[in-house]
Amino acid sequence: MRGLFAVLFVGLLFCSVAGFGQGMGMSDNPIYKPYYDSLKQMNYPYKLPILGKQAYKRGYDIQYAYGISGIYFTQRQDIDIQSIQIGFNGSQMVDLSNFIKFGPTVANTNAYTVRPDIWLLPFLNVYGIIGGGTTETNVSLIEPIGFETVQNFKADSYGLGVTLAGAVGPIFLAWDNNYNFVDVEAIVEPMPAFNSSLRVGHTIMSPSKPQKSLSVWGGVFYQSLQNDTKGSLNLTEIFPDFGNGFVFDSLRDWSATLPPAQRLVANQIIDALEEMSNGVDVENATVDYLLEKKVAAPFNLIFGAQYQFNKHWILRTELGVFGKRSQFLLNLNYRIPGLKKVR
Repeated sequence: MRGLFAVLFVGLLFCSVAGFGQGMGMSDNPIYKPYYDSLKQMNYPYKLPILGKQAYKRGYDIQYAYGISGIYFTQRQDIDIQSIQIGFNGSQMVDLSNFIKFGPTVANTNAYTVRPDIWLLPFLNVYGIIGGGTTETNVSLIEPIGFETVQNFKADSYGLGVTLAGAVGPIFLAWDNNYNFVDVEAIVEPMPAFNSSLRVGHTIMSPSKPQKSLSVWGGVFYQSLQNDTKGSLNLTEIFPDFGNGFVFDSLRDWSATLPPAQRLVANQIIDALEEMSNGVDVENATVDYLLEKKVAAPFNLIFGAQYQFNKHWILRTELGVFGKRSQFLLNLNYRIPGLKKVR
């Protein structure tokens, strides 16, 4: 089961790295006319973003090019296990998908990531992802026996992303995409995932300070995980709190109904479990696994808000709902203008 917990954690941690920035702002409000007129007259001194000078000449206020974000993320998500293959002590793996049935599989995650980013163009932001987190995973087994367990897990994440942002009249749009990996000890190789989100919103500017504003938006989030996950775990890691209350007669009756190859592997695992219940050390008992899984619902809705204190500090929050996934994100972003052009 511990390998399954690792897979579930991966699916949750990926979502924590999603983010975006509103690249350009503009207003026709006469109160802000002196501010935007000053932008049009300004000799833009910085190397990035490219075309920054042209954006200022057209009256757009753009974010400073370089930024770094600290992100906290929490989420609850359902995962569907589509198939499972199992081996024992390096033996050939056999498909037990038709003989093992999982109940609801839910994980609650807390993740922390750092995201450095650069606006290469006024409408194009690229960023990196470094982070990690923990999760509490609830897994229930319906067949061959009823069994429920809860475990905690840790992992590290890293990846790259890109955001396209722009405006149509008073409405801004942001399309964020990232491809990243989560490294879990129980999994042979880091697991990749693709995340995409589209946001549509509006910015309300301060009547006295144009650099201060409040943005609100709604949108949709999509996630796609690598389908297969391969790993190997010690039996004592899968059942760390295993006791002698297990019903071995029921397990052996179940294994007797399996085809020969499946029955051999199942009996080897049952024998090791029975030894564990009798206090026998089974540290060398290793279960190999190959899982096919997917998120229960790849799409869900997102709603958020962003408060820009000034051009250096931005605070962002976002809530995800529906689609068998709920999430909350808090992001503090600090920005600097970067290198000046050589005259």
